[in-house]
Amino acid sequence: MKLATYIYNQQPRVGAVVDDSVFDLAAALQASGKGDPAQAASVMALLAAGPRALEEANAAITWAQTRGADLAHPLDQVKLSAPIPCPGKLLCLAGNYASHLLEGGGTFAGKEKMIPRFFSKPCTSIVGTKDAIRVPASTGFADWELELAVVIGKTGRNLTPEQATHHIGGYTIFNDISARELTFRKELPLQEGDWFFDWLVGKWLDTFGPMGPWLTTADEVNHPDNLRMQLWYNGELQQDANTGQMIFSPAEAISFISQFVTLQPGDIISTGTPAGVGLTKKMRLNPGDQIRGEIEGLGVLENSVERLD
Repeated sequence: MKLATYIYNQQPRVGAVVDDSVFDLAAALQASGKGDPAQAASVMALLAAGPRALEEANAAITWAQTRGADLAHPLDQVKLSAPIPCPGKLLCLAGNYASHLLEGGGTFAGKEKMIPRFFSKPCTSIVGTKDAIRVPASTGFADWELELAVVIGKTGRNLTPEQATHHIGGYTIFNDISARELTFRKELPLQEGDWFFDWLVGKWLDTFGPMGPWLTTADEVNHPDNLRMQLWYNGELQQDANTGQMIFSPAEAISFISQFVTLQPGDIISTGTPAGVGLTKKMRLNPGDQIRGEIEGLGVLENSVERLD
């Protein structure tokens, strides 16, 4: 099932995407009698309600496809938000593709000598497909990073990689927009730790976390370790890789992170980007640019770029 958060009549709704339509999930549950409409208050609420809630949602949408056509809206007539507009945690992996480490001038020491490195981004960074990435004047160089994002489906802590696999609720596309240069630093003397904290600030900016277009539940993604991922910048292909090239698999990353924090339904872990970012090509995001990211079977994430004055 493809779960979306969309705006209809100026109100956020949870929908199930089928072909070129989105079905109002709460209305389908109500009309079909297949489950409690309150479970579809948000995508996070649906995940938190557990496997039975997803089964009931599937049954309601199957019913709606034959007897509830009035519950569907054409996708091109609704506004898609990020599938989970404000997850409890949005954690991102850094340096999880050897190709990206190497293109940035780093080295790949081998997986056995590494641990997953992760950082967080705030909810205010999240925008949906077709939304603008707004680059403020404080950013001297903004860049793209196409990533596979994993959505947690049930609560867990201290998970083994095998256990972690069963805690994945679904997948979506994420673009970890990054400010590679911050203009305020030019007037200040460097101190110990400045680079690291400026790097973090460059990840945290508003609109620097496009996500979507929807969440595809785990049962529909048979081989998450073999998905082609591509990003186009103004129509030209810049990133072309496969999720199988990750250093640490999603399950391994989840297992590691769960040593430190309890993972809950709706939490999101973005799994890093492959080679092809703009910095190494001296290509920065500018107003008017168009970014299109696609991961096999998960849809297309499209965003424009604007200057924030």
